[in-house]
Order: sequence, then structure tokens, then C-alpha cells
Amino acid sequence: MLGTYHLNALFEILNKLHFVYDPEKLWQYVLEQACKTVQAEAGTFFEVAEGEKDMHIRTAYGIDETRLKEISFQVGIGISGWVAQFHQPALVSDVRQDNRFTKNVDLVTGFHTRSILCVPVFSQKRSYGVLEVLNRKNGQFGPQDQEFMTLLGRQSAIAYQNLLLLDEVSHTKMLLESLLINLSGGLIAVDLKNRVTIFNPAAASILHLASDKHVGQAAQEVLKDFPWFIKILQDTLSSKTTVSRQETMLPIAGESAKVGYTTILISDPIKIVLGAGIIFQRLGQ
Repeated sequence: MLGTYHLNALFEILNKLHFVYDPEKLWQYVLEQACKTVQAEAGTFFEVAEGEKDMHIRTAYGIDETRLKEISFQVGIGISGWVAQFHQPALVSDVRQDNRFTKNVDLVTGFHTRSILCVPVFSQKRSYGVLEVLNRKNGQFGPQDQEFMTLLGRQSAIAYQNLLLLDEVSHTKMLLESLLINLSGGLIAVDLKNRVTIFNPAAASILHLASDKHVGQAAQEVLKDFPWFIKILQDTLSSKTTVSRQETMLPIAGESAKVGYTTILISDPIKIVLGAGIIFQRLGQ
């Protein structure tokens, strides 16, 4: 069980951790706070890519990072490599008594390692690396230090995983926006309350409407001069059925125009309908 000191420290770290949106700053913050909490002289975060043997130094604290990067670290070699391989924490009070310890790291960096506490950084989905702290300033690393570091490693993995998901969502959103902007046909979509959710530039051009300020407004207001669009969107929502490659004649800019169209239903991953849309193009131009 964690004591009050470790619990308070963990709470304060986690309170800020999930609001760090830069990967580099996230690992720097985690490592720095870990070292300060367990009173370690130095520490390192090793990143391990899925399925790879090489361990890459993402950030270091209290030790020359440039010299560290001159060394090749691999899964299965050294104490940190053992932790990366077996996903188990390692608490070593005297590295001279542990045959997993590799002396060449101290020889290159000039740092004198006496003790090590190393924990895996992983979530339910995958492992991201290991978090290692060196040389407790007062006494030795104990079981509560290990438990604190283990919990911090897991929570850090979750925060990093969420950060990656946010980045993926942002990238997907940018891609979707790019596709909508460059789509040659018009696309208009509404939600269940008939509010416009998508109104791409091609739709505005075909209908001779302004190209902005439509999203979020009532379809009846945006398309007041085009009741056919309102009706077909409402019919698609109520019937939950779509049509493909249909044609109709519509008045656009004072003249009769032939329009080809396809209707779509917009659903969430479990097939719950969230809205309807129409993709259309003026024909014969």
C-alpha cells in the first residue's frame, strides 16, 4: 500500500499529466517528477517500439543524455532491457550484486550507478518502454517507491495512448476536411434535428449560396430557397433508406437545372443513425 507521501505525489502528477499534449514534454515531465518523488539522482525513459529490440532514449534526467545516446540499449540486455523484455519491475539495491547490470554505461557517461528502480510503461493494449531511476539520495529505494513507480508507469502509458488517439483523430479530421473541400460534387448533411452538419464549398457553388456560416444552422433556413433538398433529407432520415444515381430538375439561379444525386445515412460505429446527407452534381454543364 502506498503511504500518504507517495499517494499525494501521484495524485498531483496525474492531475497534470493528462493535460500535457506534447509527447516530448510528457515524458520529460513524468521522468522529472518520478526522480523528485523518489529522491533519485538521475533517471531515463527508454522508448521501445512494438516488435523491435532496440531501446531508444527519449529523455534523461540528472545524467548526460548526449553520452547516453552513444550507447546501444537492447531489450533483454541490462536491467532496463530485462524489464522491457518481461514487463516486470526491477528493484536493485546494489548493482554490483546483480549480474544483469552492464558496467559500460557508467564508463561512457561517467555516472556512478549504485542502485536502480526500473518499471515497465505499458497499458492493456501495448508496451511503450521502461522508466528507470538511479541512486536514491537518502537510503535505498523501497517497496513503496516501486509501487509508486509501477502505478506511474501504467498511468503514463494511458496518457500517452490517449495523446496518440487525439493526434489520430486530429489527423483524420484534417483529412476529412481536405476531402470535403476538394470534393467536386456538392455535399450537404443534417443531424436528427435537421441542423446542417456539412455544407462543402462545391454545394455552395452549385446552389449559388455563400460558402460559410451554414454549419449549425437549421436546414429550413439555409435551404429555404431549395425546399426539394429539405424534403429529401427529411425523407431519408424518416425512412432510413437511401437512393443512388438519381436525377431531378431543380430551379437554380433562375433557371431549370438537371441535378444528379445520391443520398446517404450517417451512422456511428454501432449503426445508430446520426443524420442524413445528399451528394449532388449539376449535370450538362
